[in-house]
Amino acid sequence: MLMVLWGMMIMAMAVGGLITYMRGSVLEDVDAAKAFEARLLAQSGIVLGMHPDIKKNDPLLRQQVSALKRYEVKVSSLGARVAINQVVANPDIRDYCRKLFILWGLDPEKAGILTDSLVDWVDADDEISPLGAEEAHYTLRGAPQFPRNQGFRHLDEMLFVRGMHELARKKSNWKDYFTLHGSGLIDVNEASAELLEVVCDVTRAQTDLLVLQRRGPDTIENTEDDEPYTEFSAVQEALGLSRWDFADVLPRLALNHPIRRVESTGHAGNAAIRLIATVGPGINLIEEQRASPSGSLAFELSRDEGAP
Repeated sequence: MLMVLWGMMIMAMAVGGLITYMRGSVLEDVDAAKAFEARLLAQSGIVLGMHPDIKKNDPLLRQQVSALKRYEVKVSSLGARVAINQVVANPDIRDYCRKLFILWGLDPEKAGILTDSLVDWVDADDEISPLGAEEAHYTLRGAPQFPRNQGFRHLDEMLFVRGMHELARKKSNWKDYFTLHGSGLIDVNEASAELLEVVCDVTRAQTDLLVLQRRGPDTIENTEDDEPYTEFSAVQEALGLSRWDFADVLPRLALNHPIRRVESTGHAGNAAIRLIATVGPGINLIEEQRASPSGSLAFELSRDEGAP
């Protein structure tokens, strides 16, 4: 009798284990199916957003496919961001960075340290900038593999640079202001008032007025009544600059930046996939971000389909 009971107990444990295994396998299949559907929705959004005739305010860019499936697409240009990998080649980029860092709460000395450290990270030599950091600084802190002495591969890599963590605490959305690519020009029809303030070396009141005018009568960005600038003379007038002062600013600006950024997020149940396409002369890049079970974007994969 005891042997029979032991046999039944062992069988029950085996059956329970099999049920647990099968349940986990089914849940994995369900999650994989949702992720697949979310990716298809994101891909549909990318195709739509990359169409040359699509407008930033087109209602087609936000679609509720069913109760549990949807996608939203944001179309912009890289001219709304600072091309951080040009921090060595373009002195203007260094100037933008230092002024932004001060604007975000760093004191001038720390802003200078961070700017020079970004330069030392990207440049190919081991010569230390006046306030920068090369291998000796990172080695003392247990990271002898830094700096990489090449361009940043991901924006998150900037967090390894000396002084960057303090800035990130002061400006949580700092990544919205930078790009790994771009011509270095700033698009007056895309950039924030904050960025235009440091690029044009004017007051916030002046750039607030410029942004307000491009938003049109409803004062809301990316709506049908937007009035983008088509001539630099109108930009000069909006900023209230003299012809001579604006001549110094003009080489930094663009009216229609050639590199587009299309960000498409597909949702299927609790799964979300975000694809970011960067397309323009000499570049065709697609990045993918997946959501964790909680729904927050957790990690990033990338695929380069062209020359940066």
